[in-house]
Amino acid sequence: MSLFRFLGLAAVPDPAHREPESLRAIGARLSMLAPEDARFTAAFAYLLARVAGADLRTEKGEREAIAVRLESAAGLEPERARMLADAAIAAAESHSASDDHLVARTYRELSSDGERQLLVRCLFAVAAADSTITTVEDNEIFEIATEIGMGRSDIVALRAEFREHLAVLKALPRER
Repeated sequence: MSLFRFLGLAAVPDPAHREPESLRAIGARLSMLAPEDARFTAAFAYLLARVAGADLRTEKGEREAIAVRLESAAGLEPERARMLADAAIAAAESHSASDDHLVARTYRELSSDGERQLLVRCLFAVAAADSTITTVEDNEIFEIATEIGMGRSDIVALRAEFREHLAVLKALPRER
C-alpha cells in the first residue's frame, strides 16, 4: 500500500479509465448485451484476434474461425459475429502493445475456469484455421493462457487436442 493511499490522499481510479480502449471500441458494437456481457464478449473476441494476428497477418480462414467461435461461444448471429470479428482484429492491430495484458486481465476477472478453458480451446482452433499452428501462434496462446490464470498442465492438455496442427511436430518439406 502506498503512503498516499494509507493517508487517504490517493485518487481512486475511475473504472472507465482503466478499461482498455480496445474493449470500449469492440464493446460499443454490443449494445444489445448487458454491459458486463459486452465486456466479456469483447475481451473474448480481442484475445481470439490477438492470436490470429500473432504472425503479423490475419488470414481469411482465421477471420472466419473467429466469427464461428463468436457465434457458438457468445451466441451471436452470423452477421454480428463477422462484424465483431472485424472490429476485434482492427482493435488488436491498433492497440496490441498497450492493451494485450489489460484485456487478458479483464477476461481473467470476468471468467470462470470453464470459460478460460473454452477460450484457450478456441484460441487453438483459430490458430489451426489454416491447418498449421505456427510456433509464434503457439507461444502467443501459451502467453494468453498464462495471463488469464491457467496452469501449465491445463494448457498442455488443451494443446494436445491440436497436436496434428502444431508446426513444430510436422515433417519438414524435404522430409515428406
